[in-house]
Amino acid sequence: MDILFIPCLTFLFSAAYYEMDILEKAGAASMNTGQGLPRWFRLAGEIHVEIVDKFSGGNVHPDRVMAQWVLVLMISGTRTFRIYGGDYAVHGGEFFLLPPYVRHYGLQHDEHEAYFAHFQAEGAETPPPTELDNGHILLPLWGQVPLELPCFDLMEYAACHRAPPFFNENFLSSQIQAILYQLSLAMQKKRLWPKRENRTALQILQYIDNNKGRQLQNQDYAAAFGMTYRRLNAIFQAVYGVTIKQMQGILRVEQAKRMLSSGYTILETSAACGFEDYFYFLKVFKSKTGMTPSQYRETYSDTH
Repeated sequence: MDILFIPCLTFLFSAAYYEMDILEKAGAASMNTGQGLPRWFRLAGEIHVEIVDKFSGGNVHPDRVMAQWVLVLMISGTRTFRIYGGDYAVHGGEFFLLPPYVRHYGLQHDEHEAYFAHFQAEGAETPPPTELDNGHILLPLWGQVPLELPCFDLMEYAACHRAPPFFNENFLSSQIQAILYQLSLAMQKKRLWPKRENRTALQILQYIDNNKGRQLQNQDYAAAFGMTYRRLNAIFQAVYGVTIKQMQGILRVEQAKRMLSSGYTILETSAACGFEDYFYFLKVFKSKTGMTPSQYRETYSDTH
């Protein structure tokens, strides 16, 4: 899975992982009131974006009723609010979707960093999905942004081009619509796939992320999980849509981007990200980002 857009700022990678039984255990991560399953919404038709921006700081979520949908991707910190009589605390690496014409308000002063988009769309509350619907956007009120999706990259790119001379409503709307569809498919898959396979796939994802600097072999996975690599790969691909090897590449490149933008040398970065062959690292990085590591470092380094 190639990353289609290069972010204007460093993508802040969250180590928070989605608990696969969170839908059955409301309150386990982000919802603490025992209100039951999170509400789901179904969006249809075109998305018309009005605002895309990024917030960093502290405040209390406003007490308001919006005429637009609001999508928030949490980079870090916590955002607390009440809606539909339930209290929510959404954390870094998660998202939440607020429907129009429903009152919501903050619970306390929150320090957080987040992207947000206000948009118009036809939509309404809907029962949780019982079968996959890839023709519409179906989303819960909140959830985890999957590690393998470039949602934060897309939102960063949109936020960097929200004003003249770059501003174009069709462009911004296409970016937000892409994010919504990606999240929709991921959230439906998490709800509909067998829980045991979801948990196994999540554990594999954590194992990959924790060992980005190692040259993992098929037998390493078999030894870690007590199953054949072929079976593990089939489970992982069914849940996440990419193979284990492809995910290794995705996460290594994401780490490389963060390191390069933080000022690390290309040699330091390639070694830390598990690339024993320096020239192979150059090839993989360019194939995933469209830029060489030198170009990326020169463009996005925090030292500039």
